[in-house]
Amino acid sequence: MHIVRRFQFVHARVSMSVAVLDNSNLHVFVKGSFERIKDISRPESLPADYDKVCTDLAREGCYVLAIAHKRVDIPIGQLQEQTQDEFESGCDFVGLLVFKNMLKPDTDTAIAELKAGSTRTVMITGDTALTGVFIARKSGLMAPNSRVILGECPSPGEAVSWTDVDTREPVTDLTAALSELGSDGFPTTELAVGGTAFQHLCSTGEIDPLLLNIRVFARMRPMDKVECVQLHMRHAVTAMCGDGGNDCGALRAAHVGIALSDAEASIVSPFSSSDRSVNSCVELLRESRAGLATSFANFAALICYGQVMAGIVRMSVFYFDVSLTENLWMLIDGGIATAMALTISLSGPAKRLARYRPTARILGPQMLAAVGGTVLINWLFYIMAFVWLFDQDWFRCNEHSSVGLDLNKWWLLGDNYEASILSFLAVYQFINNGFLFNYGYLHRAAWYKNYMLLIVWAFLIAFISYMLLADPNRVGCAFRLNCGTPSVLESLGYSKPTWYIEPYNNLLGHNVLPRASRYKFWGYCIGNMLATNVWQLVVVNGPVRSFLRKRRPLRRLKVKL
Repeated sequence: MHIVRRFQFVHARVSMSVAVLDNSNLHVFVKGSFERIKDISRPESLPADYDKVCTDLAREGCYVLAIAHKRVDIPIGQLQEQTQDEFESGCDFVGLLVFKNMLKPDTDTAIAELKAGSTRTVMITGDTALTGVFIARKSGLMAPNSRVILGECPSPGEAVSWTDVDTREPVTDLTAALSELGSDGFPTTELAVGGTAFQHLCSTGEIDPLLLNIRVFARMRPMDKVECVQLHMRHAVTAMCGDGGNDCGALRAAHVGIALSDAEASIVSPFSSSDRSVNSCVELLRESRAGLATSFANFAALICYGQVMAGIVRMSVFYFDVSLTENLWMLIDGGIATAMALTISLSGPAKRLARYRPTARILGPQMLAAVGGTVLINWLFYIMAFVWLFDQDWFRCNEHSSVGLDLNKWWLLGDNYEASILSFLAVYQFINNGFLFNYGYLHRAAWYKNYMLLIVWAFLIAFISYMLLADPNRVGCAFRLNCGTPSVLESLGYSKPTWYIEPYNNLLGHNVLPRASRYKFWGYCIGNMLATNVWQLVVVNGPVRSFLRKRRPLRRLKVKL
């Protein structure tokens, strides 16, 4: 026995066929969907209960294929010239091939989590509608007791007829069925359509008001899947997952394509997963939401960094005729800004999908509140810090003129109290701005689980606090903060430094704050940090946000999940 001719599986025909030569006998075997085999088989070869048995098996979640056969008495050359329609016509029904569609253990859990994350899930399948409805109910796409109405076309070109899947009674008023609302405000009825019905609805324009009520799209050809995805893309960001070659077009067309295989689908899809489970969609959504939230967190941190640098620091530099020291500039730009930006990005995704999606608006209320509130608080503390400074008995205003200064030693412009207060306050704000936007536990892991950021943040706070609170030392003097000319420091009762310090460029010869004032100012800087953290926790990410979200919800697409 050997193969004489073969027709490969074609999605439009949902069948494949082969001719084999057995000794001198020529046989044709056809395999395909039970609907297709019924169309090409001789009526007398079909059992009387053919349709009932096949649909009942489909209702039980079985994948039903049928096989037909015929014996031909024509030359092989003539057989080779036949079209596929001629090749497959006039067969006798042989039997059914029945496969049981078993759900993977984590499918229902993954679907439930997607729904909990405000994601609508639908099924686009090449299988029968009844099998799709069974799987949808078992997986949680539909409620087990939900009413399902199936739309099918008896033949191409005819109007869609709607039938109740469970009672098998025709539905004449679809609008009335969809007007029955549940406690969630959405229709209690789910819809399913076959491929021919879908094509008819698309051609007549009737698909638009029904699209977001259809849960199962069955008997879909590859191009039908593409069109279905594109229709959903008009309403919302749409992801498509699939594992077969017939899914390639839809995977390519969707906003996000996830191939659950290593075959041809993985070539055209932006994402692929070796874990062939719907749970891959959950993982991708968790990671993508966390990535978006992290991008906005970094953006907000850099905006606040720019506000402190271009606003507070630069304004003070020009107004007070001072400057930060060269080592401090390098610490801020090369150490603090870089380290905080990198460690913010190390926050992992949240364990569960949040009910609310992350903001995607740079100028949205969340970003404006997060950045605007932080900027306002920083400015208030900046103003009060200098009010406090000018009120101190030990304070002497910077009387130095930069006219006679060697411009190659511009860092000497920082040898005064104004520059010292500005330096400490700005550095605390720089460090804190990175920490502030580590919050956002809805889509990212809890802030205290970003261990690297906590380590970097704690080290920088300890480092700056040591420079501020300790008596003049090698670290502080390297930044010309809380230090002075060696002879002046010795006259103030401090140990004479054993390292070289360039003479200070002010009348006092130092910028050392009295010990009691250091602790007061340190508490003031910590208070600045606490105020901005309270703002983020209570207003931006806390109860105030929850209250406003309920009172003034954003206009989102309202659809049954």
